[in-house]
Amino acid sequence: MMQNYSQNSNNYFENMLGETANIRSGNCPYFQIFIILDKLPYYKRSGELHKWESFTEHNAEKYVILSRDNSEIYFHTPNKTLIYIVHIPENDDLRNSEQYMDYYKSLNPSLSLTEHDYNHFGNGVILNDYESFIDKVYHTIMAL
Repeated sequence: MMQNYSQNSNNYFENMLGETANIRSGNCPYFQIFIILDKLPYYKRSGELHKWESFTEHNAEKYVILSRDNSEIYFHTPNKTLIYIVHIPENDDLRNSEQYMDYYKSLNPSLSLTEHDYNHFGNGVILNDYESFIDKVYHTIMAL
């Protein structure tokens, strides 16, 4: 998700729950990787940058609750979820979506993981640790 996150976050989350349940009801393990920027642009319909939104603890709360669900009982819950929250350097000179995309594409070496701790996730979610996530995926699949 790259823009207007707060406007659409509940729809994204609810769609993910439904798709997860559909896949898992067929006895297939399901793992999700959710990558989001810690600051996202919010655009007007014209493409003009209206304001900056932050991915907050409030936004993370639904994933905290989901992370505590028992995935063996609830099919809407992924077996494991990796949440990657990425920080890009701020640039107050950006005025529209085209400038933002050009800026974003030029930052490859400047991307970093956020330093903010978004609540305390349960066992179902791994925050910003790809190696641990892959290890958990491997062991879950091998246990089948």
